[in-house]
Amino acid sequence: MSTNQILIILNGEDQRILSSKSNKIILAEKKLQNIKHDHTLLQSNFESLEDLIKAEAIIKNLFLKIDELVIINKDIDLNMISYQYDYSHIKKNYQVLVNIIYFINLLIPLFNHEFRFVLSFEKDNHYKIHLNNFKISLINYLNSIKIDLVKSNYIDIKKLD
Repeated sequence: MSTNQILIILNGEDQRILSSKSNKIILAEKKLQNIKHDHTLLQSNFESLEDLIKAEAIIKNLFLKIDELVIINKDIDLNMISYQYDYSHIKKNYQVLVNIIYFINLLIPLFNHEFRFVLSFEKDNHYKIHLNNFKISLINYLNSIKIDLVKSNYIDIKKLD
């Protein structure tokens, strides 16, 4: 049986989560070169709520239910000297976080009874505090969804190393 999988690719790629047996919708800023499986690509910079609302409408038309939502945010190359002072990057990081949370809220009615979040994130790094905050905040949010939906859904959260 094939699964319906939504992939949100903020940065990087992770071949471990790709399955040829899944129907995939990928949200990414640009076309990905290394994904050879059939998929539908929805381009978004994740800073625009309008893009995410349009993506949710397309997902509703393609999938009755979603089995898995994958978020990839890894292999981030930052200039460590200027990172702490790059306010546009910091602003974008937190804007994307808020918009991803909003987008997940839009998708909740489409969650299958057994649903899984798969997270492939950058390892903690004391130089990348804002990315650490992104990861911690998103995980805390997903844990609260898991608690809130315990009566209607079995939700698994898998963090890949």
